Amino acid sequence: MVMNHRFAIATSRAKSKPVLSLSILAILLTAGVDTHAQDNTNYSRPALSPEGEIRRDAHDFLFNDFIVDRTAKITGRVDENFDRRVLQELVVSQPNRMVETDAVIALPEGSQLIAGMFRHLALRGSGLLRIESISLLPFGANSHMHQSESRDDFFRVQMATVPLPAKDLPIASIEIHCSGPGQTLIETIEFHSQGRLSMKFDDLSYRNLGAERERVPVDVDIDPMTSLSISGSTDLHRSRWFRYYASPGGVPQELEQWAAERNFSPGRQIFKMQPSLVKGYSPLQPKLSESKTKPGHADLQFFEAYDSGGRLRRTLKPFQSMDYAMCFDEWPDFMSRYPGGRGTPKKENFPAAAELAAAFVKDQIQDGGRTASWWEVKNESTIKAEWDFHWTKDYDSWSLLADFHNQVAKQIHTISPKTKVGGPTSAWMQVQVNNFSLYEAQRDFMDQTRHDLDFYSHHFYEDFNTIGAWERRREKYTAYLLGRFEAILDMFRAHMEGTDNVKPILVTECGSLQPGRGSSDEWLRLRSYSAYLCKAMKRPDQIDLIVPFIFLNIPWSPASGGAAFEPLSLANGASPQVPGEPIAGHQRRMVSRFFDLWRDFDGERLACRIERDFVDCVAVHQDDTIFVAVTNMGGDRLSLNFGELWDSANVVSSSQRRLQYINGELRYTDAIPWRRDEGIPIDVEETTLIEFKLAKPIEPQNKAELSRHYASKTAVRSGDQAQSHFEIT
Repeated sequence: MVMNHRFAIATSRAKSKPVLSLSILAILLTAGVDTHAQDNTNYSRPALSPEGEIRRDAHDFLFNDFIVDRTAKITGRVDENFDRRVLQELVVSQPNRMVETDAVIALPEGSQLIAGMFRHLALRGSGLLRIESISLLPFGANSHMHQSESRDDFFRVQMATVPLPAKDLPIASIEIHCSGPGQTLIETIEFHSQGRLSMKFDDLSYRNLGAERERVPVDVDIDPMTSLSISGSTDLHRSRWFRYYASPGGVPQELEQWAAERNFSPGRQIFKMQPSLVKGYSPLQPKLSESKTKPGHADLQFFEAYDSGGRLRRTLKPFQSMDYAMCFDEWPDFMSRYPGGRGTPKKENFPAAAELAAAFVKDQIQDGGRTASWWEVKNESTIKAEWDFHWTKDYDSWSLLADFHNQVAKQIHTISPKTKVGGPTSAWMQVQVNNFSLYEAQRDFMDQTRHDLDFYSHHFYEDFNTIGAWERRREKYTAYLLGRFEAILDMFRAHMEGTDNVKPILVTECGSLQPGRGSSDEWLRLRSYSAYLCKAMKRPDQIDLIVPFIFLNIPWSPASGGAAFEPLSLANGASPQVPGEPIAGHQRRMVSRFFDLWRDFDGERLACRIERDFVDCVAVHQDDTIFVAVTNMGGDRLSLNFGELWDSANVVSSSQRRLQYINGELRYTDAIPWRRDEGIPIDVEETTLIEFKLAKPIEPQNKAELSRHYASKTAVRSGDQAQSHFEIT
């Protein structure tokens, strides 16, 4: 047996042998281009970054030592082109522990080094529905891992954020809290990867992508005399795009002010009824209870004492009247199906659930002077974990979902006609699965809700370990930033056009599912935020709001690594930070550079064209400045040539703003000067902002109208024909 010396430690053994099964993956083939351009970036370090070396050693430890003699589920095979074997599940320990109320169960030594590679932590046993919460100690001591599936014999939560592997990393434990009568037996503790943990170490996330090839020169065509009009408007409408994940007043005012100074505003938040109203976040808060005279209904006298508008009154003045979105979730237990679905109401309680939603909206208007502009009915209701009816064939779960949305919309419109109500707030947008049956379900949902819903909303997330998407496309990239995002939006819009049901689309969450606090984790999230933004800004005719899943702070999980600021007590943790003065007891982290990168991108649109696949460009002008945003999701590093713009717009200077991932480190540079004859570099998966200062403001005399033409049919079966095209006139 080969031992990895960096992480060579003693581990406990189970007696079962690994279980092996087979699966087959699809291969997509495309090609790239190699030419020459000057490269001024320092790529002096070896191909694998220091973080990559640490993760490689931990990976070796898992497969050379920890997994030995433990029960594991491995799928896939080795063929002549790829090692396709994937570790799906691993039994970490078998405590056979009986729990009445609370318990802390230590995991085997070494678990702390590998936990971060997995998506979920799962328990098997009996009486597991008594579990209220699970925490991973010491890494998530102040937070509970998010539940994803619950049955009496199986309970699964999302893995907590774990620091980079290190010799001195403390041994991990799980803390379990149970409630209700009876006992809970914990037979096994398992780590699950959801098919995202290859037995071959994946180094793409830890090297400089495209560095083995020379830069490709690409011309960027921008006509300063031609405005771009989309749906009759040339305005970028910045407030549609530059949001963070919170409702107005949902973060400390100092942080809210910091974001406002960078022209960002709150965009969307979930309102969870069971924890917010029934349990309450303060012992002084009134508690919502079931009506004594109408079983399954809420006692609405609760709202006579409850303050629904406190946050709206505390927010900054500019945010008190701005549009934002909210989403209902987790209806009270007394009206919900048990145990799953995160508060999925019982079918017979749909009217009671709709009544409660409308009562909250009414109370928020009374207490805060207004409510959200857009209300989503149920968060991510397209998946089993959120809409419990999807688990059983006894119901047409999608028809029930449409009916529930319609009932909630009617109730809210009765008390607040101007409030927009929508859904299904989709997750997992793999609409092509099972011969597009998931798309057909979405299509039917739109048909069944056409008279009551005001918008449709969806979530788009890049999957785990998708840095290097262009190179992954050959075997396992099925996320959205190589064209699937646009294709799905076009399919939905085509159906709306064909059924005379054209409504706005809201993308109320987007980004990456990648957890962790390492630079590679941060980069996958940051590059995804910017890439989605750049793509969305090209589609104001389809999208009314997009909210990256980026936080100013995360008080319920401060060590998660997903926020622009975290408490000073965590300032020495293994996470990229920005030197500078703390703000209201918070340390600024590299995530905050996303706000710096985009802080002043605004103005009137200009026509922008790059003859390069998987490269997006958006150009605007304001006063004496032209801003250009470029996202490169292709496989080559590029050198951007703006020569014609220099000649036609009387440019006096140009500078570049970069947020990069170089040699395994995040790097932000605010103003890199460039001359006319120099190509402006952009790396693989980078979004860059280029600013051109002009001798005087421009006044475009021409206008290009962008129009999209949609197919009369979508998801056409083989043998049928349909046409669609896209044109700029």
